[in-house]
Amino acid sequence: MTVDELTAWRLRCRVCQVTSGGLTWVKLLGLRGGPSCSSCGAKEVTAQEPASGAAVVFPRPLAPLGELWRCCNCGGTGLDAYGDTCPHCAGLGHCQ
Repeated sequence: MTVDELTAWRLRCRVCQVTSGGLTWVKLLGLRGGPSCSSCGAKEVTAQEPASGAAVVFPRPLAPLGELWRCCNCGGTGLDAYGDTCPHCAGLGHCQ
């Protein structure tokens, strides 16, 4: 195996199950919208490095955010009337 084969990432499509190889780490990072399947064009792919077994799932899931409300005590400033950290929102300015 050459050095390029050891550092190349394989892409496996989760839609059509096609696996392709030859994607270097630099090329993987350069793809703005994430990689896509060369066969069906789907964005649901998994990139895996054969040497270490490391894998990255695309598209990357967004972190779930709960609904946020402006703090009723400080009005969103994060400070109470004395200039100290608001005890209701811990200085964040919003309550969850």
